[in-house]
Amino acid sequence: MARASVIDDYVADLDARLPGGRKVKTDLLTEARDSLEDAAECYRRAGFAEHDAQRKAVEDFGPVAVIARDYQGELAVAYGARTLRSILFVLPATHMLWEGARLIWLGGWENAPGGNPPPQWYMPFAQISDSMTWAVSIATALALLIARLWSRRTADNRLIARCAAGVAMVAASAALSANVALGVASMFVNPALMFHTPVLLLASVFAVLVLARLTVMARKAVRFAV
Repeated sequence: MARASVIDDYVADLDARLPGGRKVKTDLLTEARDSLEDAAECYRRAGFAEHDAQRKAVEDFGPVAVIARDYQGELAVAYGARTLRSILFVLPATHMLWEGARLIWLGGWENAPGGNPPPQWYMPFAQISDSMTWAVSIATALALLIARLWSRRTADNRLIARCAAGVAMVAASAALSANVALGVASMFVNPALMFHTPVLLLASVFAVLVLARLTVMARKAVRFAV
């Protein structure tokens, strides 16, 4: 019981201090437990009693607050990188899905319901939405590359995590804002445009939901990196 109590209490305390992705967190906690068990076994072989062996192992491992800070840096970097990869691959795929639905079910903008092309001021919204997708994709790709190179030169994972989370938050928010702005402009110019076909409406709703999910992930990345 003593063995389970000392090591389990330490790991449970460490667990409570670490917000982050489940898989990486589980791996880190398993690694910590294995290290503690190995150290305690060495002390038992040296003649220490069970409780003392575990206590010595925990003392050697380090204060839980210090270990939690180091582990949190790793968790934050892993989640930030995961968020950037999600933006990099999911955002262009969602955009191409929407564009495909528009081209198939609507065609060119001159084919808008009502027979009138959108006014001149409307087209910049569409162009910004299109350009934002690729600008965000390029930014996230560069952020991933820089973070990988940076990690080889510094041991400060938390700084890398903050930068990755910041890029993810700006990128996801910008993409979501551009998409919502285009939708609002479309409703203002021609409400029938959004409801021209069920497929186009579903593609639009799906795109907003995906972008909202990416923004939520980016917010979590920021929170984990604090």
